[in-house]
Amino acid sequence: LDDRVMYAARELRKLGYEFRQGASGSRSDWVLRQTADSQKGFEWKDQGHYDQLGEAVVSYIQLQLTGLCGLMPWPLPPVPSEANSVVYASSNVKEHPGPLLLLVCGSAPGGAAGIWGRSLCINNSLEEGAMFDYIFRAEALGWSVVVANPNTNEVNRVPVTGSECPQQHLLSLWKSYIEPSAASRVLVVAHSYGAPNVVHLLKAESSFRERLAAVAFTDGGSFEPGNLLQEVVPSEQDVMAAHQSGKGTQAEALQKQLQSWKLLAPLAFEPAGEEVRSCLAQVGRNFLASQQPPGTPLKADHEGVPAVSAGHESHPATTHACREEVFAFLQQGAVGQASVSNDELRATLRLLDLSISPSSSAAGYS
Repeated sequence: LDDRVMYAARELRKLGYEFRQGASGSRSDWVLRQTADSQKGFEWKDQGHYDQLGEAVVSYIQLQLTGLCGLMPWPLPPVPSEANSVVYASSNVKEHPGPLLLLVCGSAPGGAAGIWGRSLCINNSLEEGAMFDYIFRAEALGWSVVVANPNTNEVNRVPVTGSECPQQHLLSLWKSYIEPSAASRVLVVAHSYGAPNVVHLLKAESSFRERLAAVAFTDGGSFEPGNLLQEVVPSEQDVMAAHQSGKGTQAEALQKQLQSWKLLAPLAFEPAGEEVRSCLAQVGRNFLASQQPPGTPLKADHEGVPAVSAGHESHPATTHACREEVFAFLQQGAVGQASVSNDELRATLRLLDLSISPSSSAAGYS
């Protein structure tokens, strides 16, 4: 492992960068700096250089999930195959009887195993963009940790069996490692597109619904025109409209991708049933991008889930901005009180509704 970390560091140095300890001195605080001038951070050259740097940063961070965070790499599928992806977990995840925290990133290229936001890792710090802080906080609370890897769907152009799409990856991860574990309760943090992938798992596995004690989405949502409860493949009309706004190429690529995922995970594209809706209403909470202070109640029902402010308007920055409120909610879930907390949230919103006049109902509460 040390050799691989050193190799990743060398690859970064070839591109003119290295990670240095951040000003806070915390274990999760590392900043990208130029090797020629440690006072300077990232500077744009061209797209090719940025893509190379992004790949090197991702490789470095994923190696540090083991080297710095002490997680173990586990193969998925769990048996030797033509192609295997890797997930990361606490060494005692199988037998640990306490809560288990599952961390799920958003879509690529911004999201990856161990990474909430690649751009934050490059421009800000690993404390903001990587999952290190969440991992250390969970371990300090005595929880085991599992880091999903939903965006590695093939290796050397060979599909990873059971992980051909993000939805199937979570399903395989659940069946292979989390469901058989001794964890008393399962807690989840899912950013961005990780959220509808978790909802798909709720649709597919009753055992997940039964053991889920709290799920925090950080600005969680599906690709338009879908929503958390039901993904939707963009129509031809949607693609035509995107072309008119100069985004037709991206819309065509998304349409093709979602069409293939619909064949692999059809449940994701079907309406959520009552059991799933009830589960999300009780133990789910979405921390939405907002300029309001973190934790400020926003909506009693946002696509099936109570919503509060993440404390930041930038989508990639939400997971770091609301970390204190997320862990407060997860800790309530760890003792079986997430539904009580959500009931209190809804009661607060009802009082707010009573305190504002009908003419000011556009304040964001519902």
